[in-house]
Amino acid sequence: MKQRFKSPSSKKANSNSLREQVYNDLRMAILTGKIVSGTRLVESTLAVEMGVSRTPVREALHKLDLEELVHSIPRVGYIVNDMTEYDIEDLFSVRTAIEQLAARWSLGRITPKEIEKIENNLEKADRILKEGSTKKMIGLDTEFHEIICKASRSKRLCQISQILREHMLKFRMACLHIPEIAKRARDGHFEIFKAIQSKNLQRVDDSMLRHMSETKKDILNYMKTLRENLA
Repeated sequence: MKQRFKSPSSKKANSNSLREQVYNDLRMAILTGKIVSGTRLVESTLAVEMGVSRTPVREALHKLDLEELVHSIPRVGYIVNDMTEYDIEDLFSVRTAIEQLAARWSLGRITPKEIEKIENNLEKADRILKEGSTKKMIGLDTEFHEIICKASRSKRLCQISQILREHMLKFRMACLHIPEIAKRARDGHFEIFKAIQSKNLQRVDDSMLRHMSETKKDILNYMKTLRENLA
């Protein structure tokens, strides 16, 4: 049997932490595409692979069902959900509003240290693009938006933003490996940064909207190409 997961550390004896680890491991495996859409998840098989009892696996699958990452079929088990074009449109409608709000609230709240972090982030992105190491862009993309969210001083906003980014993680990872898309993302980040520095609310809104629209378009085009290649 192919081992897809590391067995939980013996140091994690607490049942709550074990439940969370099983849930988080399964969730990230789905979100990153390690477990592909349409895969049937068998409780007993996963328990063996993860080196745990069936109880935390059962609870994790139930939570993933509530999060709509999987769905349950009677007498079959759980199936990993596919992400549709409608799902992407829906996610981006919400994410755009959240990211715009975070950028707005960062005005007047962002610190010199956070400004420096964004500058370092953009410089790293430039180096990566020159080196052609686009696989590292996903980390910088995440970091950029996290800095702005934290600068908004809203924990709830940061939590929602993280969930929305994670739900399209496998597509973000795939798209940011493509040089022209990675460069477009970096350019979008630069425009957002300059808008925040200008403290112009309309410019902040417009730059974030443009960046989110371009990102959505890139993901939808990637999905279309992927489906055509599989047809």
